[in-house]
Amino acid sequence: MGNKLTFGDLKEGQKFISFPVDGDNSGHGGYKGDHWICLKLRDVSVKEKGRDNAIRCMDGCCISCPDDMNIISVAI
Repeated sequence: MGNKLTFGDLKEGQKFISFPVDGDNSGHGGYKGDHWICLKLRDVSVKEKGRDNAIRCMDGCCISCPDDMNIISVAI
C-alpha cells in the first residue's frame, strides 16, 4: 500500500502515481481513468522550475511535476 505524499517529499529514483486535481477530467482522466507510474529524475532548483523532473515508466515521456503535487509513492 502506498503513502500519500507530495512530489517534493520524494527522493530521486522513487516511483509514484500522481493524484488528479479538481476539474482534471480530460487529459489526466480524473479519478476514473488509468494512472501512470512515474519515476522522479531529479530535484529542480528554483531557477529551473518548469523543467522536466520525472519520467513516465510505460512510455518514457518526460514530465514536469510541481513540488506540491499530491502523489502516492509505490514500491515496484
